[in-house]
Formats: sequence, C-alpha cells, structure tokens
Amino acid sequence: MVISFSQKKGKKERDFSKEAARDAQISSSILLLQCYICLSEGLAMMLAALSNEHKAFQPPNAFNTEEERFIQHFELLQRAHVPSHISYYLFKEWIAPARNAGVMKDNYFRDVQRISTLLRSRIPEDTEKLTEIRQIEQVAEHNRIAVNVINQARSYGSSLRVSFEFSQHPFFAVAVVKRS
Repeated sequence: MVISFSQKKGKKERDFSKEAARDAQISSSILLLQCYICLSEGLAMMLAALSNEHKAFQPPNAFNTEEERFIQHFELLQRAHVPSHISYYLFKEWIAPARNAGVMKDNYFRDVQRISTLLRSRIPEDTEKLTEIRQIEQVAEHNRIAVNVINQARSYGSSLRVSFEFSQHPFFAVAVVKRS
C-alpha cells in the first residue's frame, strides 16, 4: 500500500457541507453567542489596528498611562478571572500585530453574516430574536465596509477620520469613516 501526502502550501479549503452538518447540531442560542463573539473580536481587532496604524485613540489625559486605563476598564473582569490569567501585557501582545489588512483577512464580520444567515433560518417566528439578528448583521456589514474603505484610503494616502457610534445596535459600535 502506497500513501502519499502532498505538501501543498496555501489556505486550506473549507468543506461547508461538513460545517453545515455540524452547525445543525448547535442550538440557536449558541449560534447567537458565536455572532456576539465574532463581532466583538472584529471590533477589538479593528480598534487595535486603528490604534497601531494610525495612532488613533491617543490618551486624552496625560496622567493616565495605557496600562492604568486597561486596569480601569477591565477591573471587574480581572476580578472575575474572565478570561483567566488576563493581564495588560497579554493584551498588548495580542493587539501589537493587529493591522487593518489582517482584520479584512480574518473575516470576523463575514463570519457574523454567515452565522446569522443560518440562525435566521432556525428561528423564523421569534420577532425579538430576528430583530436582534438584523441589527447584528447591519453592524457587521457596516464595519466590513468601513475596514475596506480604510484599507483603500490608506493605499491612496488620503486621510480619514474614524469615529464609532451605536446607531444600529445598543451594544456594538458601527465605524463611521469620513474624510478629514
């Protein structure tokens, strides 16, 4: 018996039929949580990329260091050990390589749209959850477009002003990109 392995480098293709079969076993509540996670990761990476590449979000107060602001923002989560063993240094290590091109490549916002489509088919009559799903999809779509605009503007050298507002969802921000 001859066994051969090809050493093909590149991105592994995903088998969506296997993923759909696996997703059929997952409850709608878990899928909604997965949407929240992907959206949160996408927003966190977008903010980190903007901070790293454009030196956006500089501290308004000279008295607080970045580490002190981290502790102030995440003090309750650190007390609850969620996630376990999180520290400012792990946070800095996580966001240091963040770039807008990486946010585009990682497809956080596309994953939200893919999961929400599956979720919508599972709960056709629950109007409250359908409204939530539509809001999440709108946030993901707007932020995916914003990342594309930021990347295109960067390649042309134009300057942009990026702000965040809660117009589509009460908990997830939408990036608003304007020319400076």
